[in-house]
Amino acid sequence: MEANLNGIRVRFDDVGTGPVVLLLHAFPLSAAMWQPQIEALRSRYRVIAPDLRGFGGSDAPPGPYSMDTLADDAAALLEHLGVSRAVVAGLSMGGYIAFAFWRRHRDRVAALVLADTRAGADSEEGRATREVNARLAEEQGAGAIADKLIPNLVAPGASQAVRDTLRALITANSPDGIAGALRGMAARPDSSPDLPGIDVPVLIIVGEEDGLTPPVESERMAAALPDATLARIPGAGHLSNLEQPEAFNAALLAFLERLPS
Repeated sequence: MEANLNGIRVRFDDVGTGPVVLLLHAFPLSAAMWQPQIEALRSRYRVIAPDLRGFGGSDAPPGPYSMDTLADDAAALLEHLGVSRAVVAGLSMGGYIAFAFWRRHRDRVAALVLADTRAGADSEEGRATREVNARLAEEQGAGAIADKLIPNLVAPGASQAVRDTLRALITANSPDGIAGALRGMAARPDSSPDLPGIDVPVLIIVGEEDGLTPPVESERMAAALPDATLARIPGAGHLSNLEQPEAFNAALLAFLERLPS
């Protein structure tokens, strides 16, 4: 499905019926990364999964793409679909967007799922690395980003099938979209001060072998939140939903089933 939102064309999945779960994908992928979760949820929930600005089948206008802009795109999609509230779930960059969504559209948030992400802003070194990668994308294309990032996105024991899926998703994206998101993530604020005021249930999921946003980051978030559940996924790195989908789905479904209807 497609919609024109905030001046761009956004492609999205909208399947199932029931309480709404909004899935915000990781960098530098697309909504297709959520296929194992869509299949697990669609019989009991309405699942909405957009290709974020710059990715998948959505437009890639000039960047940078701030997390606020991406959150506003997601809110505009819910408005377009007549959805008043949703469980907002984000993995990695999707988690950064979920924090922005909470700040800007909290009346639409029934609960949050923060997977393999962190509340803190980038360090100076982290911002510099994102700029290097943005220029790499612009100069050498999405394949160069795939070559550089895939080894860090998954656990060492991740299957070749998972690695091949990641390469296909990354290389389908526009270099301009990749660069726009990198520069937007580099400029994002520290969301740590928001944590004590998040008054909806929060599920935090992290791969035990996540080297990019390690479990200690998730533990810090859980300790600062008023109502947090922490699920650690054995045998998974940064993309725990793809590496260990059964364990990820079990944690997600258990959380969703506990929420008030």
